[in-house]
Amino acid sequence: MKEDSAIKTDAELFQGASETTEEPSNVKIMQLTAAALHQHVGTRVYLRSSMFILVLNGTAALEINFKAHDVGQNNIILLSFGHFFKILEVSPDFKGVVLYVSQEYVEAMFSSEMVYKRVKYGVKMHKTPLLQLSPQQSELLAQRIAFLQEVVTVQRHLYYQEMVLNALHIFFLELSNIIEQAEQPDPTAKPSRDELYFQRFLELLVLHYKTQHHVEFYAEKLHITPHYLTQIVKRLCGQTVADLLFQLLFSEAKLLLQQPGLTIQQIAQELNFSDQSAFGKFFKRNSGVSPKEFRNRVMG
Repeated sequence: MKEDSAIKTDAELFQGASETTEEPSNVKIMQLTAAALHQHVGTRVYLRSSMFILVLNGTAALEINFKAHDVGQNNIILLSFGHFFKILEVSPDFKGVVLYVSQEYVEAMFSSEMVYKRVKYGVKMHKTPLLQLSPQQSELLAQRIAFLQEVVTVQRHLYYQEMVLNALHIFFLELSNIIEQAEQPDPTAKPSRDELYFQRFLELLVLHYKTQHHVEFYAEKLHITPHYLTQIVKRLCGQTVADLLFQLLFSEAKLLLQQPGLTIQQIAQELNFSDQSAFGKFFKRNSGVSPKEFRNRVMG
């Protein structure tokens, strides 16, 4: 299986994957098929949003925060800011639906005391962000997502934002109810101390990678030594802190270079490189072309 050399963002993963509604960028609902997802098999994705994938048919093998999981019909995968995941394999009959909510919208919901907060902490009770639903629960969540999809398409509604928030509210209430009624996790399955450090490191990395390029920053935030953090990351995901950091920076650089309003110097500053030359050398080392050549190629 071909391993993609670059990490993608969640937004990139589903670009053109299937038919989508004309909803705003903050909230997206997409239908997923095996054919649509096949091009992304082997690509590691990092979350800058919250994403809920409801499996309606078929099976798939996923890697969530560098751990393999098998998913099937009536599973829901709950991914949030700081998660890394990769599609390893998808059955030909796979069908699913994904709900994407941007980090900005999540923060807005927090400020209005949306029940998403309950979902977030409910999921933390489980070692993995994966729930097995009953057929009735799966159908109910599918209905709630379908209702939300209807709401987000009616952008001329006088109370559009309130309608979208209320539709999300209903979905999150249903999901919270399912999580809270689920059996408590086995106490013996609690994550280890190193796993907790690793999870927190991933969250910090996605939050600060644009401005903080050294392992010492993340180790200090975790109150551990840089050497210890390096050992944890290498053992749990097989890559170094620098590997993950540079992959994130490269992915972000490609996105920014596709914004014509930004100069290459501004992008270098945005990503906290010492100067434009240092950014250019970094980008060419990872892509084989200069930032200007990449921009010309993708922008025509």
